[in-house]
Amino acid sequence: MLKFLTIGAIALLLVLRLLRTRFGARLLGVSVRVMTFVYLGVLVITGIAAGLLEQWVLLGVVVLLLVLSGLEELRRRARRSTDVAPSRSRR
Repeated sequence: MLKFLTIGAIALLLVLRLLRTRFGARLLGVSVRVMTFVYLGVLVITGIAAGLLEQWVLLGVVVLLLVLSGLEELRRRARRSTDVAPSRSRR
């Protein structure tokens, strides 16, 4: 039974990851930022539950998805800082 819950949790996390895109957020009628917070919250809760239930495969998937989310955010911030044009000093 626990094996099926683990597989279901992994599937739910992957579906939420797909729904975090602009298309998924528009489909659900919420902003991408809200979907990101929901996704991260579900990841943390699932990670805690996986640790308590000693489901190491699920915990590994959660850690992998958290690392990927962190890397995406770092890339997004770096891209945002390079997109902003440097201000020109007035003389």
